[in-house]
Amino acid sequence: MAIKKIKKTTVVEQVMEQIKALISSGAYKPGDKIPTELELSESFGVGRSSIREAIKIFNYLGVLRSQAAKGTFVQERSNISSESLTWSLLLGDDELNEMIDLRGSIEIWAMFKLVDEIASKSSGGNIVVKDLKTIVEKMRTYATNNERDSLIEADFKFHNAIIQGCSNTLFSSLFKTLKSFLYNEIEQSQLDYTDLTMIPEEHELLLDALLSGKKSSVYSAYSDHILNIKERLRNM
Repeated sequence: MAIKKIKKTTVVEQVMEQIKALISSGAYKPGDKIPTELELSESFGVGRSSIREAIKIFNYLGVLRSQAAKGTFVQERSNISSESLTWSLLLGDDELNEMIDLRGSIEIWAMFKLVDEIASKSSGGNIVVKDLKTIVEKMRTYATNNERDSLIEADFKFHNAIIQGCSNTLFSSLFKTLKSFLYNEIEQSQLDYTDLTMIPEEHELLLDALLSGKKSSVYSAYSDHILNIKERLRNM
């Protein structure tokens, strides 16, 4: 791709845009070494300090990794920092409700993929089903014994097992980032239950929908689950 001279006043931001364009174009892939500060400075027509500052930011975000005497390399996606997403959630006006929608969009697709895995009788699908059944059984015990902390943990593990089961590394990474928010959501919504045994029953409905092999049933059951969470949070 053609290198453009930096003309705008926000030099560091423009340098970052240029580096991002180089990576997104495929000119530099994960593991590749990017040009030196001096080379980038000459190509972009800016001072080395601006290049250095941009690279520092990309290092912090996990996009690049600088090694003394070796250079700066493009990182794998798994190394990308979750800080940006975390702060976008913290600073939002309606962060909890929006987080639930984000979580829902990820999880419903994971459930659709899991339906296919279960239908094909794959070993991975069978393992996830076994894990989900075990978690629901534990949830029943925790609900009966009024072990709220354990019930919250099991609730998260149930949904995390679904995400892990679809074998999408980006989904897993996002769900890991959302963990603290999900715990808060689960804890708050569970406070609205006077009968804790309803919680494992609701999760068993999700499991039954997965085992039905029908994505329409999965969509209906999961939509009800999310709407129920939002309604309970509104009652708080």
